[in-house]
Amino acid sequence: MLNLKIPEVKEVIVGELAVRGYWLVANIQTGATWPVHSQKIQYRGETIWIMPVTTDHFPAVAMMVPSGRTQQECERLIMQFISTLSWVLEGGFLVDEMSGGGLPRPMGRNKSGGFSICDEFDLSYFPEPNGDRAMLALALMREGRGLNHPGYSFLSLYRILEVALGRGSQRQVAWINTKIAGGLHHRAKDALEQLRKQGIVDIGAHLYASGRCAMAHASGDPVIDPDDPADARRLWSERPIMLTLAEIAIEEFFWRRAHDDAVFQTPIRT
Repeated sequence: MLNLKIPEVKEVIVGELAVRGYWLVANIQTGATWPVHSQKIQYRGETIWIMPVTTDHFPAVAMMVPSGRTQQECERLIMQFISTLSWVLEGGFLVDEMSGGGLPRPMGRNKSGGFSICDEFDLSYFPEPNGDRAMLALALMREGRGLNHPGYSFLSLYRILEVALGRGSQRQVAWINTKIAGGLHHRAKDALEQLRKQGIVDIGAHLYASGRCAMAHASGDPVIDPDDPADARRLWSERPIMLTLAEIAIEEFFWRRAHDDAVFQTPIRT
């Protein structure tokens, strides 16, 4: 790690990345580790590039729009790739902006340090389930992990349960309580203990009413007040429970099911 060097953008746009065409670049905000070398991936029949973090440009994911495909199709493909990448790496990747041009040049930014870097991503394991609902769940997970806003992060994670379980608060609450009774990841232990100390027995109903509904609506009771720091602290404290439940929902309803049905795809590194 000590020998890794963060390159300048001119050192990155070489070889195949210096070929002119119409490039789309997803400029990414992330506090997670990002590589310092470019990686070329074959994903769903197209070439996608992971662009390294550089001294004064965003880390990014890029793709040259091929003949016969529209910009909108390619933008969606890039976003789905990033969501799957986020799931595999357990990181929150938010796209600051989708830019375009003759070369895959990420947007500039005023940041020269504070990076967490690696040589390159290990994508030897990169399965993904097919299907719009599965991809929506991964997109919400990417968003929920990456957002630095307690309410919207919590809401994105809860929406994964709605994608997996469908409508109906009773079904969602019952599923939550069943998973909690079976034991959750250690990250959720402290939050669960705090809720129980407060006398909250039906934790599923609490997460639904005081988290999901309180954040999504402003006409009910309780409601999340952006000016009340106590609301933000509470949601941050309960977020580990929601993150763990969202991970379980994806694995149970999409990941393992996809594995059982043998509908995984794995991109090829070239």
